[in-house]
Amino acid sequence: MLHYIDFHQLQIENKQYVQKIDERNEELLKLKLTTGSTVQALNTLKNKLQSLLTESSWLSKEIKSRTEQLNKLEEDAATVQAELQSEARLKKKLGQQDSDQGGNMPQILDYVKQKKDMYEIEATLKNWERKVEIAEMAAKKAKASMKRSASAAKSL
Repeated sequence: MLHYIDFHQLQIENKQYVQKIDERNEELLKLKLTTGSTVQALNTLKNKLQSLLTESSWLSKEIKSRTEQLNKLEEDAATVQAELQSEARLKKKLGQQDSDQGGNMPQILDYVKQKKDMYEIEATLKNWERKVEIAEMAAKKAKASMKRSASAAKSL
């Protein structure tokens, strides 16, 4: 049998336990919120890591590609250098032969004048071609106009 005091004692203990449960629930809620924000931060950092890994991979490929390109350019430069040296030797050899032949080479100014004349003639040709096109279009319009007026005269 429970007496009044026992019942009252149980009520007090119950209130204490309820209070402890509420405190623990609040603590649990705080921990859940903290966990949620930690998970969000973790996901953000994972996404950032993934993008950085992708960028790193791309940069590695780009470095490899550019290194290969540099090696190819260096090989090409060496080839060109060798060709230049052989051409220089050939030029020197031909220069010695050319000096023996004398000055029967055309003058540079003659070449420049001929080029200037050529450009002027080409410009004049383009102008005349355009004038011919305009005249042909005017002739077509006049011919069409004459046909319209002739057909209008016949219909009257």
